[in-house]
Amino acid sequence: MRISKRVVLAGTALATATVALAGATAGSSAPQTKPPPSPIVGLVNSLNGLSAQARETRLYNLAKQEGGTLELYTSLTRTILPEVVKEFQAKYPAIKVNAYRASSEDVVARLTQEASAGASGADVVETNGTEMLFFQHRANVLVPYRGSPYASSIPDAYRFNTWTADRIEAFVVAWNTNLVGSGQQPTSFQSLANSTWSGKLAMEPTDADWFAALYTYLEKQALSKLKPAATAAGRRKQKAAVDRGLDAMFARIARNSKMIGGHTTLATLLAAGQYSVCVTCHAQSIEALQDNGAPITFKPFVQPILIRPQGIGIVYRLKHKATALLFYDWMLRKDGGQKALLAGGSNPARKDMGDADLARAKRVNVNLRPIVSHWGFWSNKYEGLVRLAGG
Repeated sequence: MRISKRVVLAGTALATATVALAGATAGSSAPQTKPPPSPIVGLVNSLNGLSAQARETRLYNLAKQEGGTLELYTSLTRTILPEVVKEFQAKYPAIKVNAYRASSEDVVARLTQEASAGASGADVVETNGTEMLFFQHRANVLVPYRGSPYASSIPDAYRFNTWTADRIEAFVVAWNTNLVGSGQQPTSFQSLANSTWSGKLAMEPTDADWFAALYTYLEKQALSKLKPAATAAGRRKQKAAVDRGLDAMFARIARNSKMIGGHTTLATLLAAGQYSVCVTCHAQSIEALQDNGAPITFKPFVQPILIRPQGIGIVYRLKHKATALLFYDWMLRKDGGQKALLAGGSNPARKDMGDADLARAKRVNVNLRPIVSHWGFWSNKYEGLVRLAGG
């Protein structure tokens, strides 16, 4: 049994956010504390009315005056981050990127510690959307900012008060083709609950947001097939019956599974044949190993695949304001960070730069706002599944 590190962080390093969420109305994601004054408001106002080219030129000139340095905290993988840094520095050679690359949990811990101490560290953070929304609730980590002219190319659902999605993460069910032959692969999440998969599955112990989104989707699908009861009490009974079925299904999947920390590790061990089927793999990790000849696949799709936004935000105690805004803009540009992310093997968030491998899948967006607003419920529910796992 392994305890989810993200759950621990939600209860400790993100305690302030959790307190704020406890007072939020159902479905709300509005911060419950007033944020500090914005450190970039003057600079942002000075850019109003400028053309895109004039804005870029002004920010680059100011960035050079700031010393030509960007402090970036990110959970981008080691295969993707170098491409992003290389392309940014090629576009703006006077700027050096100092990148702290770590797991999303470690990025969260470091930023939380710096915020609590009032210490400067990152200018920009780029990590998982769930953590970014926790930071938005905390209200003193990320600066409220929606001013990039390139954000309009990002879907509305991926734009928030303090951050914008620059990439997406696709959760897929994948399998080792040496261990799972044609015609034997899982066809649905329900099929993974079958005892024939006992000890052959693996899941990641921090994927409470994936679980919440999938559970909510399956619940809605099941209820849509029922004739609604005539009374509110009757409808509650219908929902309770559907939820009992889902709870039983997920419990059986968990009992069939090992819990393995880290999505890159999940994919690597799947390719090595350490288990047969990955329930919560990231598509980009599977695709990267496929490109190197690994005997793994996620097609035909187990429907649906879950799409979670990953985002970029400006940090309150930043030292390099113009540099941060310049990088933020560049990360959302089709010819900038979006192109670099795609070249590195990630899925850009722009509407016009989708992953062709995922085009025919039933996609369900992970709606982070209600999930984070009810994080205690979902994380506790998923933690119960983690405890059921076989190893």
